[in-house]
Amino acid sequence: MRSGWFFRASIFLTSTAMITTTSIADDDDTVSPNIADKVVYVTTENFETEVLEAQVPVLVDFTATWCAPCKELDPIIESLMPEMSGRAKVFKLDIDDSREIFTQFGLIGVPTVLFFNNGKEEDRISSPQSREVYVKYLEGMIDGTSALEVKVALLDIDSFRRDFILGQRPDVLDVTVKHRPNLLTENFENGQSPISLILNSRISDLEGLLDMVVPDEAGLEANPSYLLGLGHCDKFRQLLEEDPEIINRPDPDGNTPLLTALLHANRLKDKSCLRAVLDAGADPGIEDGSDFTLSHAAVLSFDAKLLKELLTKGLNPVHTDRDGRNSLHWAAFYGYPETVKVLLDHGVDPTIQALNGETAADIVRKARDPWLALLNDSDSPSEAQVAVVDMKNAILSLLELTNTEDE
Repeated sequence: MRSGWFFRASIFLTSTAMITTTSIADDDDTVSPNIADKVVYVTTENFETEVLEAQVPVLVDFTATWCAPCKELDPIIESLMPEMSGRAKVFKLDIDDSREIFTQFGLIGVPTVLFFNNGKEEDRISSPQSREVYVKYLEGMIDGTSALEVKVALLDIDSFRRDFILGQRPDVLDVTVKHRPNLLTENFENGQSPISLILNSRISDLEGLLDMVVPDEAGLEANPSYLLGLGHCDKFRQLLEEDPEIINRPDPDGNTPLLTALLHANRLKDKSCLRAVLDAGADPGIEDGSDFTLSHAAVLSFDAKLLKELLTKGLNPVHTDRDGRNSLHWAAFYGYPETVKVLLDHGVDPTIQALNGETAADIVRKARDPWLALLNDSDSPSEAQVAVVDMKNAILSLLELTNTEDE
């Protein structure tokens, strides 16, 4: 498995695409009429002035040109700009153009919307929501309503509660539970449980969240996600004896037991139930309906031997997610040469493009070039910088060699 710094660096420098439309708000705290209907971007250079020193509430949409979900949010954010003119500021920030701000606020993905008031972050939303959500946040800040009051009211919206549970720190959730006791216990509209949502997502403080959601095991013994996510393999085997068909049965969000076991294999290590799931006959060929595809999870295991086994058993390496990315795109993204080689040897076409037009090689170049620039600008580059560039070049060589052979 890759080290922590390596993984974070790969995520952080995935893309270096630059924004093509940049506008600056007026010196005062309103958006002037002549630019209120345009996309207004803030950058590292003017973030403090336009956002932190603003005298009105501010919404900042952290986005990227390569991000497909961001395009869903674009019309909403752009429509808010003229509506809020004079009462609040609405900006976009391209994370490839202003990586320092992205890092400063500890963000891990886009789109993410941050709300600021009086120079401080009030709240954040980490996936596209309905227009109503953003309007209520801004109107609440304008009227002096606390962020807590606004979000407690919004928790009646199913999609917002999902995002809130996954995107907030445990201490924030702890405060909110006092006002909304069923926040972490009430099932969602499709029947999915909060514990299954959490265990089939990639979140930073998983252990802290689990301590809140699972104070005891009452009522969870029949939940495959719970058993597999916490490493209760014997109890999962008992459940299988009672109902063998659960081995390939997706939960309400489309997550199969194999996906859950894969997502937690590295975290649980020797306590992982992945082998128990595979030995019980889990079918990797089932194209799950989860937002986090099985092929993505297989790549994220950073285990080339396991990936080979799953491919042999029917895993579809070109099954794509909502961004049109397949397993080779994700292997290029995370930067693991052994995984890239396994997929190429299996016959995955390196010229396949994601929805944004990027090939696996494009993804690697975008991740490599900032490191290469650091390397060239440094009189004494660190071993880590050299290692990352060498690794990226090794992956590019694999991709380009395969592409040449196919021609």
